[in-house]
Amino acid sequence: MREFVITLEYDSGVDPIADVFIEHPGALSKSVACSITRDAMWRLDRISGPASAIDQLEYLLLDTDRCNECPDQPACQSHREYELLSRDATSCTMYTYRSGTDQCRTLPSLAVEYLGDGLFYETKRNVNQYEWRILMRNDANVGRLYDALQAELSDGITVSLSHLTDPTHWTDEAISATALSYEQREALRLAVEHGYYQTPRETSLTELATEVDVPQSTLQYRLQRAESWLANHFVTECL
Repeated sequence: MREFVITLEYDSGVDPIADVFIEHPGALSKSVACSITRDAMWRLDRISGPASAIDQLEYLLLDTDRCNECPDQPACQSHREYELLSRDATSCTMYTYRSGTDQCRTLPSLAVEYLGDGLFYETKRNVNQYEWRILMRNDANVGRLYDALQAELSDGITVSLSHLTDPTHWTDEAISATALSYEQREALRLAVEHGYYQTPRETSLTELATEVDVPQSTLQYRLQRAESWLANHFVTECL
């Protein structure tokens, strides 16, 4: 088995969905599951981020008049069904079903065309990048897929191919970033960035709370909840 990563990078103003992630760097979308055949695709995506980003993404992603995988072909004639499975202020889980995807020259349809069946997919969106990680039996036709994708992309979108190696995390990735709430994830990220977990610490909890303009008690609660989640999952899944 081999795996590789195709990353699409968007300029601002090219695609409204990409623009939301660009404008809200803390927003993150990861696929829970993604299956593709020659003429259909169905997937679950877990999205977390600030409330304003979730509001905008819900509006855009539930619009059946647009194809969420083909920014240069908004009127793609594939059949589209989108459903919101869960929602709170800073996260949502979305189901997508599409048929007739062979009519759209998109990354998932091109992958099936050039690489065939029997593939596993994992996707992630953050800032200006839309990453597709693909597990396949061998690396035949990867170059042809890359060339075909380059030919289909509109101006303002670039594509890169990397990490053509043996499989890495497909069977042992125990922790998903989107399983933490957005607030807890941001608290951990900021604490790491400001050296709170360094030895000796480079900042105190009081200083960190002032820096990020959050009450100290609120920040402490978020960090404690995130640390508890990480510790429990590590012991349960990794030991």
